Amino acid sequence: MASERSLQSWLTYLEAIHPLSMDFKLARIIQVYERLNLTPIAPLVITVAGTNGKGSTSTTIANLYKAHDFKVGLFTSPHINRFNERIRINLEEVSDEALIEAFNAVETARKAITLTYFEFATLAAFYLFRKNSVDVAVLEVGLGGRLDSTNIADAQIAVITPISIDHTAQLGNTITAIAGEKAGIIKANAKVVTAESAPNISILEKATAENADIFIRDTAYHYEIQDSGEFTYQFQDQDTLNLPQPNLLGVHQYQNASAAITALYLSGTHVTQAKVTQGLQSVKLEGRFQALTRKDSPKVFLDVTHNPQGATVLKALVDEMVTQSTQKPKVTALLGMLKDKDEQLLVETLKASVNEWITAPILDERGQSAELLRDKIAPLLTKKPHASNSIPEGCAFALSCSQSHDIIIVFGSFHMMAESLNWFKENQYV
Repeated sequence: MASERSLQSWLTYLEAIHPLSMDFKLARIIQVYERLNLTPIAPLVITVAGTNGKGSTSTTIANLYKAHDFKVGLFTSPHINRFNERIRINLEEVSDEALIEAFNAVETARKAITLTYFEFATLAAFYLFRKNSVDVAVLEVGLGGRLDSTNIADAQIAVITPISIDHTAQLGNTITAIAGEKAGIIKANAKVVTAESAPNISILEKATAENADIFIRDTAYHYEIQDSGEFTYQFQDQDTLNLPQPNLLGVHQYQNASAAITALYLSGTHVTQAKVTQGLQSVKLEGRFQALTRKDSPKVFLDVTHNPQGATVLKALVDEMVTQSTQKPKVTALLGMLKDKDEQLLVETLKASVNEWITAPILDERGQSAELLRDKIAPLLTKKPHASNSIPEGCAFALSCSQSHDIIIVFGSFHMMAESLNWFKENQYV
């Protein structure tokens, strides 16, 4: 019986019930959503779309609202180690038992309607948010926006992070086309935050069409980074906040944090510097230039970067780490990518900052073999990359050819994170 399934057997089942892994038609999920009678999933719904920074921004928003004494539901994707990471109540992963209950409810409601894995996950999150009576639901869009499953919930606040070329087969080949899909999360009379100071015309036009108020960086809100790493933030004519350096590394995290703070102001919440500080200092997120260290060993950084804009940010972070080192480090990159990503543009962006390349296979129907990836990027490099047989083997090889003052970066896909993170932790990295 369905109710007796373990969480793992449920997840295996979810992968098989719909013929396509991605199917961007909302009619099916809307039918099941209506049968579940979950509207509204929370008094306040905030949806976050964009190409880069969605996960960081969504997680920061959730932390800020929790610090201001709201009960928060957070839905993000994909997960790194456990499916439970995707659905959090007050930043705590929901239990296996809660997920099984939610899956049973969705299964009963769907009847003959098939749902994709992501659609099922979305409805499970909505079910648990409603059951737990959260005050705020923060939803990270999976892909695009207009036709993403999260968009069936009417969000009063839409946050749009930086946009670049990615997922062209589904979203279009131009920034304007992609921005148009992302802008699909803007609902009638909503409030919109843009992390970019010059948002694409598609976003501006959609906001106008929906009579939505738009709050643009450097116009409606401002931030300034101090030499100390701390930063100031001001929303419109409100008092300036003096804030700590974000927990997540990289100059782009100030941009993400500032967009998140703006989403807090837009709810009409009484914002205090102390609680914003508390929220920012509590943000934790794996796989975003995540630093791992071990005594007398190379520094390791894990990052989910897989598109050109992300690669530019990653290059700046690597260059900063090199500059800060007292002894010039060798930088080794362990790269794994999906077939639909532009590995050549990624490598072209980073090649001046990386001394040695290793490729790893992603064992997924969408993943590339290490040999194929190596052969694609080799013409761009002066030294042929080493192709490893597995991600753990690639981690071991990277460590074997590095000295204690060197740097190892692991990136290219979410699929790289779990195995590499676990391998380094098993080898005493923290």
